[in-house]
Amino acid sequence: MSRKKKRPASWPGKRVRCSRCGCFAPRDLTSKAAENWSGKWENGLLALILCPPCQTPLEVAATAANEAEVQAGAAEGGRFMPDPVLCITGTLDDPGTVLYGQDHLHRITAAGESENICLVSQLPTGTRCVPMVGGVMVYLPRQHAVR
Repeated sequence: MSRKKKRPASWPGKRVRCSRCGCFAPRDLTSKAAENWSGKWENGLLALILCPPCQTPLEVAATAANEAEVQAGAAEGGRFMPDPVLCITGTLDDPGTVLYGQDHLHRITAAGESENICLVSQLPTGTRCVPMVGGVMVYLPRQHAVR
């Protein structure tokens, strides 16, 4: 019994495909046609993308829960930052306090590679960083909140 080789989610410069069945995703991933597609990010890269028919009920429920968590955080004044992200109160030269991303920092130090990490620096004192699936919700103190 031979196993069919899995196709990668996408090739550089090509349209994204479902990781399970291989069907093409809509060209515009922000369109209405793409709204029920689901993806899983790992280390800042799209590791898995699924078309609606290939998603299990558990995956659909997890996606809905994650979306609700992000929307609730945004309604409370938070801003979602996808992993990998490093949130610090200082700068690269003088990092101050690491509010989020210590694990990314350890991986960078061990591997000597900076990945595709996003740096959010010079966060004011009182900033809260709340980890969530796929990233972190950043809450600035009231006087610094962006409207």
